[in-house]
Amino acid sequence: MALAIDLRSWKFLLAELMVVFLGVYGAFWVDNYRDEQDEIERTEEVVRVLLQDMADLVKVGSEINDQMDGGLRSWDEARQRGEMPAPFVFRLFGAEKPPVSSWEIVRQSQLAELIEPNLLYELGFFYSEMSGVGDRYIRYIEYAESEVLPLLNSGGAVFYDDSGDQLLSQFEASMDRLREYHLMHQYIIDWAICLRDRLATVDGFEQTCRGELGPAAF
Repeated sequence: MALAIDLRSWKFLLAELMVVFLGVYGAFWVDNYRDEQDEIERTEEVVRVLLQDMADLVKVGSEINDQMDGGLRSWDEARQRGEMPAPFVFRLFGAEKPPVSSWEIVRQSQLAELIEPNLLYELGFFYSEMSGVGDRYIRYIEYAESEVLPLLNSGGAVFYDDSGDQLLSQFEASMDRLREYHLMHQYIIDWAICLRDRLATVDGFEQTCRGELGPAAF
């Protein structure tokens, strides 16, 4: 009789232990599930911010490049007609470098841990390169504003040699820097388009968007 009571007590105790175990395990499972869901939601928020940034870069950058392309084309056409146009100067209204605030928020917070490492590396490379291209524009426009703009009212001939056939070397170099910036700016836009598509497609995380970077050809 005592043995039967002891067996029932052990069974009851074992059942209580199982209930406690299942309760604790269930609580851990729920917490882990919530953490996973929170991480998914935070990742989606980070991706949305970066997607918006890429979309804005593509839109505004394309408009800027179209303006540069039109100005350079008009200048080339004037030269082909035998005219002596003043060097084309491209100026931006507002900030002279694109914003990197979205990337800084991601980089300086724990949100960076939510992005796949290869993609995170390329995003950092992209924003660094974009900032560097912006520095090139600043060097170009500082010269253009100090050396070209003050001479515009003097007529186009002041920018050419005595024959009128060739831009003076310093102004030709300024035009060359603008053409280089134009090409690099388009490269950044194409890169942003690729990153935008890569961010929007989880399966595309192994894709590499950047092209070949290296020494400039003079």
